[in-house]
Amino acid sequence: MAAIETKERLGRSLGFFSTFAIGTGTMIGAGIFILPGIAFENAGKGAILSFLIGGIISIATAISMAELATGMPKAGGSYYYISRTMGAAFGAIIGLGSWFALIFKGTFALIGLAEYFQVFYPSSIYLVAAVSGLLLLIINYRGSKSSGSLQNIVIILLLAILIIFLAEVFFFFDSGNFNLITSYSTTPYGPVSIITTTGIIFISYLGLAELAAISEEVKNPSKNLPRAFIASAVVVTIFYVLIMIAVVGVSSIYVGAATITPLADISNMIYGEIGSTLIVFAALLATLSTANGAILSSSRFPFAMSRDALMPQWFVQIHKKYDTPYNSILVTGIIMILLLFLFDIQQLARLGGAFNILIFVLLNLAVIILRKRTLPEYEPTFRDPFFPFTQIIGIGGSLILLPLLGGLSLLFAVSLVALGAWWHWFYGKGKATPGYTLFDLLENNISPAVMKPESGVKVMVPISNLKHQHDLLRLADCLADEIIGLHVIKVPDQTTLKFAQEAFHEKKIEMDSHFKEEFEKYPVILGHKRKYITAFDHSVSNSIIEQAEVENVDLVIMGWHESSKFQYSLSDVINEVLSSLKRHIVLLKGHLAYKTNKIVVAYNEKDNSVYGLHLAKKLAFNIGAKIEVITIVSPDEVSERKKEIAEKLQTICKTEENIPVSFKILERYSVEDAILDASNDSDLTVIGDSSQRFKVSFLGTLPQRIARHSKNPVLIVKRSKPISKQNITYIIRKSITNLYKRLIR
Repeated sequence: MAAIETKERLGRSLGFFSTFAIGTGTMIGAGIFILPGIAFENAGKGAILSFLIGGIISIATAISMAELATGMPKAGGSYYYISRTMGAAFGAIIGLGSWFALIFKGTFALIGLAEYFQVFYPSSIYLVAAVSGLLLLIINYRGSKSSGSLQNIVIILLLAILIIFLAEVFFFFDSGNFNLITSYSTTPYGPVSIITTTGIIFISYLGLAELAAISEEVKNPSKNLPRAFIASAVVVTIFYVLIMIAVVGVSSIYVGAATITPLADISNMIYGEIGSTLIVFAALLATLSTANGAILSSSRFPFAMSRDALMPQWFVQIHKKYDTPYNSILVTGIIMILLLFLFDIQQLARLGGAFNILIFVLLNLAVIILRKRTLPEYEPTFRDPFFPFTQIIGIGGSLILLPLLGGLSLLFAVSLVALGAWWHWFYGKGKATPGYTLFDLLENNISPAVMKPESGVKVMVPISNLKHQHDLLRLADCLADEIIGLHVIKVPDQTTLKFAQEAFHEKKIEMDSHFKEEFEKYPVILGHKRKYITAFDHSVSNSIIEQAEVENVDLVIMGWHESSKFQYSLSDVINEVLSSLKRHIVLLKGHLAYKTNKIVVAYNEKDNSVYGLHLAKKLAFNIGAKIEVITIVSPDEVSERKKEIAEKLQTICKTEENIPVSFKILERYSVEDAILDASNDSDLTVIGDSSQRFKVSFLGTLPQRIARHSKNPVLIVKRSKPISKQNITYIIRKSITNLYKRLIR
């Protein structure tokens, strides 16, 4: 009987209006009842422009998010987009930032709820807010039935109440209240206050990030997601601007416009107690819904991060009885309640806005990156027709707001970036998903490193030491299809290069003849091309770098010579070449044995070790050696990971038919000791340099220690990375050199 095919699918239950209602509801929520008063207090009548500017930035970001959501309609929203575009480190930053922003918004809503509760019954604001937060925490901890239709009803009710409010308030407008809006110079609060206030009210647009997190549940996402994102941002902007116009329009007859509850107070003035009650009811409904949504969604970002090994599973453990992620709910609820007693409502708005600004910047930047470097899984059905102007507005507008929010907000934003980077290094490094970084994506190198058979490989060998020349040329002969020998004659700064060249031809230096004679013995392998270059330069390292570029070589092979201190150390020339060379490089320490039978390759799946194994195979094939691939794991490593490593190594060994390849997994706490022990039992050890892009030293500590202490030859392999300290140094040096040449002409 044939096997039955089994599949699992997630239901898509949200249509356009339900999705639109969630986005609009989370953005209008508490903000529209609280922020107008705060905005008027900080920017006066210019607050209308504050909401308009904030809306434009949010609409631009909504368009960017629509493209990201249709390209990656996955749970996790903004966290998923950023982590897949920029790597796990940025994922940690955006995950924590989104979570904290949600917490601050929840606390902000609790205080707003308490402020509006005062209209019904005067009591302690902090007591009401704390009790409300505690009740919401208990409800969410125990689990509650929710319905998408409830959110639809709530948003329809809120919008209807706001429309009724606006329709009547416009009859009480004083047109003279808008004169100051037309001139920044006469705005009593100053133009900077308008931008600053935009940052304060930015917390209200956090709903866009929450909307992105449910994209996996939306029906027909290619159509409904872009419509919902853009419609939500536009409708919310219109309502915020209209409400602010209403507050400004009656500000001359209502002096309390700068209170926390301006809508209730204005309604009381116009409609009396019935109007005030209606607005307060709507405000309580909105603030309660916003605070509850923050706790309800508390597991979203920790869950997405834990799925990518960036957060302990403890955060998303499900309660056996209530089926809720109780630990996430507890942590979020407790922090929300504690924040009540640490910050006032304006500080909460500023801090939440700062986190939201950071999210918006990264989301817009993600679209720019993905337009240039596409992920295999990224296939958006909606593409921003105004690219890149939309993203420039989103990024530029957001970055202008951040420094104006105040020192505390800026400090929190910077601290969040540092915390996210540290958390990734401390907890997620080496195991977090995705395994690539932003630089890998920019280099189109996000897939696991795989070396394909090469043809036409061009290798350059700088020749300066007869003792080592034979080994380097023999190595080049095995690895290359074309060998370029380079002998650099160092010329004193006081002597012109042309004069030195003429003097050289007159004297015919004997040492150079020996170099050339040795070079002419190669290639031994038939079919290989060769070229010998004599270069005159004031700097040996500069000549090596320059000739590698001119000849467009693939690989440079250099020797690591023995120093007078009876130990192997990097020379100044090698250091300078490593700092600026834009080509792959191999350093040979020691002398190759006449008969090399066994090559050990230290392998860790990273680019340099993969390239090292590739070179070792070519070398082994040409000299008749066997290869042993070793991987070092901690004795404390879980058995599943050890099994996974063994399976990968076994696959590597099986795919090679021309040479014998075996593998060994060494369980040791010290990687250095394990490799040294293995190297003592081999004729040659191949080790990749560390893959850190911006390290201070040009070679990692581990390969240097192996090379210095190994009794047998060691080959250190270092692949060039387009985005690295070395290449940035090269670009800077080249720019300075070109500028200097122009100035002296």
